Amino acid sequence: MRLRGTLWYVFFGALFGFILVRSGATRFDYLHAMFTFKAFHMFGLIGTAIPVAMTGLAVIKSRKKARKLPADTRLPDRRLHPGVVPGAVLFGLGWGLSGTCPGPAIIQVGEGRWIALATVAGILVGNALYRAVHARYFKWQPEVCG
Repeated sequence: MRLRGTLWYVFFGALFGFILVRSGATRFDYLHAMFTFKAFHMFGLIGTAIPVAMTGLAVIKSRKKARKLPADTRLPDRRLHPGVVPGAVLFGLGWGLSGTCPGPAIIQVGEGRWIALATVAGILVGNALYRAVHARYFKWQPEVCG
């Protein structure tokens, strides 16, 4: 049973990667055109991804409510806290400067775009810094976003 579940993760991860590559989401020139408002292709891609994700989460929540998912399936409640807006701004700056975000950065490495290793390294360093800064300066619990 465990292997079958893992295969689903592999299948959907590969499908997600395929869609990102074919849509151009791993190409810096496509993202640059989006950020400079020269092309709107990526806005359409993101605008499609949001309702698809919302639908998927609604299905998962309804299946959990109907007890058709394993009992250990966690869907934590997320609330806004003071770090959401600065975190979103920092994420957007990193996205604009590197021309990618975490999912596509890993795909870029798989495509052989070795410069993406710098982005992946930045993601890992940023996560480590967040943990250190958060532990020292902030009081909210990052696990529950509240």
